[in-house]
Amino acid sequence: MARVSYLLQSHLAQPDQILLVAFGREAAQEMRDRLERKLGKTADEISVLTFHQLGLQVLKETEIQPPKLSPLATESSQKTGWCIEWLKKHWMTPTNFKRWQKHLSKWPIAYLKGDEELGSQSENPKLIAWLEQQLDQLIATGLNKKAIQEKIIDESDYSRLNSELALCWPCYQAWQKMLKDNDQIDFTSMITNATKRVSSRKFSSPWKFIMVDEYQDISPDRLALVQSLCEQKGNTASLFAVGDDWQSIYQFTGSDVDLTTEFGQRFPDSSIHLLDTTYRFSDKLLEVSSDFIQANPTQLTKEIKSHKSVKQKAVVVEHGNRVEKILDDLNSKAKVTKSVLLLGRNHYHKPELFDDWRKRFTNLSLDYMTCHASKGKEADFVIIVNADEGQFPAKRKFVHLNDALTSGTDTYPHAEERRLFYVAMTRAKVKVWVTYQSSPSPFVRELMEHEQVIVKK
Repeated sequence: MARVSYLLQSHLAQPDQILLVAFGREAAQEMRDRLERKLGKTADEISVLTFHQLGLQVLKETEIQPPKLSPLATESSQKTGWCIEWLKKHWMTPTNFKRWQKHLSKWPIAYLKGDEELGSQSENPKLIAWLEQQLDQLIATGLNKKAIQEKIIDESDYSRLNSELALCWPCYQAWQKMLKDNDQIDFTSMITNATKRVSSRKFSSPWKFIMVDEYQDISPDRLALVQSLCEQKGNTASLFAVGDDWQSIYQFTGSDVDLTTEFGQRFPDSSIHLLDTTYRFSDKLLEVSSDFIQANPTQLTKEIKSHKSVKQKAVVVEHGNRVEKILDDLNSKAKVTKSVLLLGRNHYHKPELFDDWRKRFTNLSLDYMTCHASKGKEADFVIIVNADEGQFPAKRKFVHLNDALTSGTDTYPHAEERRLFYVAMTRAKVKVWVTYQSSPSPFVRELMEHEQVIVKK
């Protein structure tokens, strides 16, 4: 917001030369609201778009009959329904059904084995979720079958991954046919088509200053679109990105932390400035969380300072059976309503008594969410639940096709999970409790060794 004001006040830019890009509708709306509060009517001329809206705008301006975005690309329930119908139809052909049976008899998926009961599993939520993940990754990759095989050839489980590809490729082909038959596109093809239009100068960009928020979430195809807008011949624009490699947690959707950590190499004429003060949490929580995230040497090294200095330690490790007691203590001490976030690695980690606690502890504003969903949120207190061995960091039995296609160059153990745990800890403004049920995970054991962490047996 300050940069937009500076560009306008110094007459370096006209409002219609500025583009702000956000990842989601909520973030874009927040930007729009802030601009209106700061600039009034002038804000109307500044472009504030999601990547989705940006891709559509480019295509609308460059195609006589712009393709429609498939509702399946934006409505997850419709896409799930489509996958179920596809699988039912696919399994009606005996050779297809036998291929799945043969694969599952060697390599189970979603706990399913290739027995005779497989036919009744076409609506199994875990199997469909797995199929959707593979489909999403094949769409995002945009490669042909041979190119994918070349990409995974060095994987130790190549034969299993190649077999998974054989199972899922017909689904991908059916998806592409569905789009073609309906004269529709999906999100990925919308972004890549928009990039082609910009690169071939069919779209003339009006923007001289492009800014991307939450840059650490960017994927290669989105970055290609931004770069094509910045580097358009005769119409170059400057790129200003705000991001934090410590909070890069969306590898499963195609984002790549390397795009942030190697920003300087990708844009050699860039200058990098560290936002080195946190206003959310104290120096005690800062010390523990910064040491934890920087244990991975591939993360960028940063000396962060806190606006708040406190005497008491702000990170506590204790047993999960004490969560109710923690909430009871917070509730009895609260003179005004205090916010508490319970965070779990997965939805199923939500404590069974959560709804009861909400009713009982009336001085607390109590929420449960997954660590992924908590990004960007904050609360007075955070309680991380079920940080047990095999739960957080999540244990992967198998690397599936989608994992192999999104694996980055960072080989440090549990690199993405470490960033996720860091995000969870740093949602707290005052104090964070890390709890486990039976056996503490490697992350918890690591915290137990830190001199600024209170460990309660």
